[in-house]
Amino acid sequence: MLTADGFDKAILGTASSFGRKDTVLYSVQKMLDIMKGRDGMTADEAVEFFHFNILGSFNGEGMPSFLNDHVPKEDLDFYE
Repeated sequence: MLTADGFDKAILGTASSFGRKDTVLYSVQKMLDIMKGRDGMTADEAVEFFHFNILGSFNGEGMPSFLNDHVPKEDLDFYE
């Protein structure tokens, strides 16, 4: 399983899915908090960095999974 360097404290556990190997599961909110504290980013900068540089990168099989716990429930389409 691949990991995201510098974000060990954001690990929630592992994610399983049929036909796919287990992956490390990260809390996006915890990752954003780490970037704001460690790197001095604003909330908007941290979200942009996460989406472009972390979520937007493909590192092959075993790439981590990310729990979108930073998005308010009312903003998620499938709750409508």
